[in-house]
Amino acid sequence: MVEPFTLEMPRAIVFGPGVRRRLPELLKSHGRRVLLCTGSRWFGGSGWRQEFTRLLQGFELLPLAVPPGEPECEALEGLLARARELRPEAILAIGGGSVLDTAKVISALAPQGGKVEDYLEGVGRGLPIPAPGLPWIAVPTTAGTGAEATKNAVIRSRRLGYKRSLRSPFLLASAAVVDPELSLHCPPGLTGTTGLDALTQLLESFVSRKATALPRALARQAFPLMLSALKTLAADPGNLAARGDAAYGALISGITLANAGLGAAHGFASGLGGMHEIPHGLICALFMPEVLAWNAEQIRADCALLLASVREQEGARPKEDEDPVAWLIAEIETLLGLFGLPANLKGFGIEPKDLPEIARRSSGSSMSGNPRELPLAERERMIARLL
Repeated sequence: MVEPFTLEMPRAIVFGPGVRRRLPELLKSHGRRVLLCTGSRWFGGSGWRQEFTRLLQGFELLPLAVPPGEPECEALEGLLARARELRPEAILAIGGGSVLDTAKVISALAPQGGKVEDYLEGVGRGLPIPAPGLPWIAVPTTAGTGAEATKNAVIRSRRLGYKRSLRSPFLLASAAVVDPELSLHCPPGLTGTTGLDALTQLLESFVSRKATALPRALARQAFPLMLSALKTLAADPGNLAARGDAAYGALISGITLANAGLGAAHGFASGLGGMHEIPHGLICALFMPEVLAWNAEQIRADCALLLASVREQEGARPKEDEDPVAWLIAEIETLLGLFGLPANLKGFGIEPKDLPEIARRSSGSSMSGNPRELPLAERERMIARLL
């Protein structure tokens, strides 16, 4: 008997090379005044501005440049105020996960009062989002966070040193338009860190204690594609087929994390990322071997399923003596090396005295999905081993 489940995802998903050209038909039902959320640097310098301007010439585009880096409470207040002044009928977000998360916040809170912090989990007033906000369309330009398919936005406060989520089904996009061609010029380091984030999301949502049958099936199907795509892109970044597989893997990782939760690697990313400037996907990848080893007995059977799926794609079979947990650890460490990413947290300004506070902050909804309880003392030891 199939256990009960809920599946929440964008109202429409349009996937494939060139699908950006369908944006006019997707936008027209929402109105003509469109808030165009883009990265403050990428959009203007990438050459895509001219194409999107021509494509959307029938709309009144209201540009809103999102600052570099992860969304921060302090900057979001200014962006929200500007969006309220412009009074758009819809939002079009073109960019990486930070741009998409910013668009979610504006979509949800532009019609509401109060500050961003009032609506965040675990801080402020903890207010729920009461109703749907402005319709928004997600156009990701990286293959990583899966933000185009999630119902939360991860927000940082530099002043208070935390990362928390704004979360509600009302944050889901009206449409996710996933065009792999938009990621063709993504730099290798960014391809690696965002791709490892997506790979971690697929893995953690597959073994999460909150997972149900359908998200698990989606994660298991997408994991081999994502793993193979990253290996290819490390050597051949212009490979459109691999870009497509990575974009698909990231999209599915967003759907699965939204419906099955995550695990301890993302719990560490929440705690550590709120205190130090470290790429989110890199934190996830660095902690994943430690987390896999800690969870080994609880997840070995699930890891064996992933190993079998990867070997099937390769046209091979797992070796009888192959440990699936050790195999996964080796795969993640290999990917870090292929993309030239750091193998530890040295050089990021973390001091031993910071460990108790980082461990304390590494908690919340992601940590609660981990297959095995992870005590505070063990969290400290894991962080220390990466220094």
